[in-house]
Amino acid sequence: MKPNGDRIVLLATARDELEAGIWRDVLERDSIAVYIKSGDPMASFGIPPAPGSIRLFVQAGDEKRARWLLGEAIRSA
Repeated sequence: MKPNGDRIVLLATARDELEAGIWRDVLERDSIAVYIKSGDPMASFGIPPAPGSIRLFVQAGDEKRARWLLGEAIRSA
């Protein structure tokens, strides 16, 4: 693995939880670990996150393959 392969990088920002979940499922089927974080501070209180505030992260070593798997979906997001 490359020296920075364990570094976490931002892959994409999803419009909502459903879109983030679909992307996560696609990536996990190909054995890519996905980390999802909401940038909305109110989400920790059970309030749905604001649209466009959900960020997906992957390890740097998986970034190229993850972008290829999601293809057009993340370019239009």
